[in-house]
Amino acid sequence: MAVKRIVAIVLPQLACELVKQRGPVSPSGKAPLAVILGGDEDRRAAAAPRPEPEREPQAPAAVIDVVDDEARRYGVRPGQKVVEAAALVAHLAIHRVTFAEIDAALGRVAEVALGLGATAAIQLGEQGAPRAGASRASRAPERAASEARSPWGDGPYDTVWLDITGASHLVGGEEALLGELGERVAALGHRARLAIADGPRLAQALARFGAHADGGGGAEAPIAPPGKGAQAIGSLPVQALPVEREVASFLVRLGVLRVEDLARLPRAQVAARLGPRTADVMELLAGRDPVPLLPFEVPRLLEEEVLFDEPIESAESLLFVLRGMTSRIASRLAARGEACGRLNVAIAYDRSIARLRLGEREDDGAAALLEDDGRGPSLRFHVDMPVPLSDAGDLLRPLKAKLERIELAAPAVGVHVIASRIARARRVQLDLSRDRSVDPDSLPALLAELSAEIGQERVGILEIADAHRPEARSRLVPASGEAAMTRASAAARARAAADRGAAEQAEGADAQVLEPARLLAQPIPLGRVGRGAIVAVDRHLYAIERLSFVMRIDAVEWWTPTPASRDYARAWLVSGSPSGKAAPARLGELRPSRDGASASSCGEAWIYVDRATGEAFLQGWCE
Repeated sequence: MAVKRIVAIVLPQLACELVKQRGPVSPSGKAPLAVILGGDEDRRAAAAPRPEPEREPQAPAAVIDVVDDEARRYGVRPGQKVVEAAALVAHLAIHRVTFAEIDAALGRVAEVALGLGATAAIQLGEQGAPRAGASRASRAPERAASEARSPWGDGPYDTVWLDITGASHLVGGEEALLGELGERVAALGHRARLAIADGPRLAQALARFGAHADGGGGAEAPIAPPGKGAQAIGSLPVQALPVEREVASFLVRLGVLRVEDLARLPRAQVAARLGPRTADVMELLAGRDPVPLLPFEVPRLLEEEVLFDEPIESAESLLFVLRGMTSRIASRLAARGEACGRLNVAIAYDRSIARLRLGEREDDGAAALLEDDGRGPSLRFHVDMPVPLSDAGDLLRPLKAKLERIELAAPAVGVHVIASRIARARRVQLDLSRDRSVDPDSLPALLAELSAEIGQERVGILEIADAHRPEARSRLVPASGEAAMTRASAAARARAAADRGAAEQAEGADAQVLEPARLLAQPIPLGRVGRGAIVAVDRHLYAIERLSFVMRIDAVEWWTPTPASRDYARAWLVSGSPSGKAAPARLGELRPSRDGASASSCGEAWIYVDRATGEAFLQGWCE
């Protein structure tokens, strides 16, 4: 039987990284950062009026849970009160991160990691930490915050586990797997510590307290050999074991600094000092870690949400946030081998300002402000992809084009993006015949950007239809997927084959004379025409030098209220010299010169005569 192998992905700065993904932590952007965990009473209600003490995370009695490296250099430590930390660093930036945001971030990492293993988890099973199956966001904020500062138990919440039993050889071994996994986590914007051992708690201890944890010397991620978990954690400090903070402090005062020092003591005496977690500690000292993983369930829809501590009004700031959100969505899609066909965006407005401005601009503001289940007004739009895309740049381009054309009606307090219409991503075979292959997603990405810029109904592909009237022989169909493109190309090939067959059967006839080169959007009335008649086109007069009959259609679409009966002809229009000796012009160049005088020009037009009324119409131009 294969030995169980578990990867622990520890994110020591997860809370700080989530704050920085929202935008600058301070006006200068370089202030040291401290984070307070909790406040899961639906932080989305930040747009709604709330009491000031609850709204302000910088309350003096609040306790800091996480600090970044810059704040640590100033002497700020987790567990300090805000007033104590502010006395050390006057310009300390303090933000709040909810446990729901922590869970969502860990879920994204687990989703990305699943591409390299069989099972990913953000919580342990029944034999691990107590109440591991409960949602952290549903606990009391004060209880959850106190547990978050504990080195064991339910917190800190910064670890994702991945079961790679029997899977590491697929990527070249465990070292190569750690390298690939580190790159995927870095693409999400997180700094991770990785380790591999025979159990989740052994791997977590190695990742959190291993030689690479101090950030110096460029030490590689520790990998405990199979069956050697006890020896691997022997050099770690006693804080790496699942003991309470008071117990670890007592052991250090006794001179028991490392796990191997504790392992050499008599088991009976050690058990009397370890408290309620004695069984767990004894298992780890023996190198056994039977704790199961609670499998992470991958959501079908991909959601990304960012809530701002300070409202923002500029499109540049929103674009910065959307760039990070699409990058994370692209990483999750790549791990799943899928792509998305639609991005739904909701920009939450500040409720009070939005309602004030909505009252002032009832005509134009009401269209942009929508009520979202009582949470307040928001701006909602979506972008459809002609072909499902998964690249971060391709997903951002249509959003950028859409956002540049939108004016915010009020300051934004949050952005919510949902990637829907999930489909299997296309896999393109490597092209070995050329130095550089063509990107198959370049055209779909361009179509998505154009759809967001000028409207989806104006972008598509031409489909050839079976019709007698020339203006009805092609129509614009949405480029909604490969099926539409395939159908249109097949119809085009069939039409081309039919035209070639008709041309071969015609004796001495030119197949090209039956089709105009360019049709007008709306036919131009010419009145009754004949050779030598004067007609007006675009407010200019032209003479018909000659007419050439082409074809007749009789009672086309007879089942409709307005059947068509027409005679089609090619007309040579001349403007300028009365003698008709005018130099031929390019297609459609029937216009006067810049100085206002008539320019000598001519062109061949495609006209038809309605047999019911006898009136002629200019429908297009011929080559």
